[in-house]
Amino acid sequence: IGMLSFLFMFVSCKKNSTDPIQPWYAETNDNGDPLLGVFESRIPCANCERLKFALAIYKNQQTSLPSTYVMSRVYVARDENRISNNGNVSVTNGTSIDASHTVYKLTSGAPEEFQWFWKVDDNLLFILDSNLSPRLGDAGYGYVLNRVR
Repeated sequence: IGMLSFLFMFVSCKKNSTDPIQPWYAETNDNGDPLLGVFESRIPCANCERLKFALAIYKNQQTSLPSTYVMSRVYVARDENRISNNGNVSVTNGTSIDASHTVYKLTSGAPEEFQWFWKVDDNLLFILDSNLSPRLGDAGYGYVLNRVR
């Protein structure tokens, strides 16, 4: 009877498999600004197998310009914990390739190596280095983020 009670308790506490998986980002930021886009990729990692990288950008309701962000990183085969950062986004122009390119700068809270993003189009962001040059990937992974939402 003890084992049956344990099994019943375990099964009754188990999460229903039809429950939707909650995203790591909110639909709106603290100001009520909606999502501009969510971008994800697997990028190179010096001290792990790969880095699952994701960036949610919110847009100002009045101007439709990027306002804030939430960044998520998971270091695969290292610790597997999700690390999140958030802060503000500013928009500027100019990469090392072309002065007219639209660039998003994460102005607060972002690690130094993930502060600059070239908006190639509405579906692609390139992670830039501190010289505003596209970062080079390796044979398996690159620094291009794809829109997933």
